[in-house]
Amino acid sequence: MRVRAEHGVGPLRILAELKGKGLAPEMIAAVLDCHDPVWGERARLARCKRFGEAIPKDMTERARQSRFLQGRGFSFEQITQAVSAPRTSER
Repeated sequence: MRVRAEHGVGPLRILAELKGKGLAPEMIAAVLDCHDPVWGERARLARCKRFGEAIPKDMTERARQSRFLQGRGFSFEQITQAVSAPRTSER
């Protein structure tokens, strides 16, 4: 699971893969928290790796990047966070 997450796969896709392998929902819930804030950052990193650091300026590009992240298994909230807000830098 950790390796999949490090390769840019989102929690919804990991959840589906684990269910497909026959793991009990209780076991999956014990190790996978789909609402962990770190998934938003992972979605941003996956987007930046594929499309670069620049936030999409038009709706067409934003939709394209959103579809990419959706296919990777990220939730709507995580996708919104990744395509709309630039990363805040600490000063």
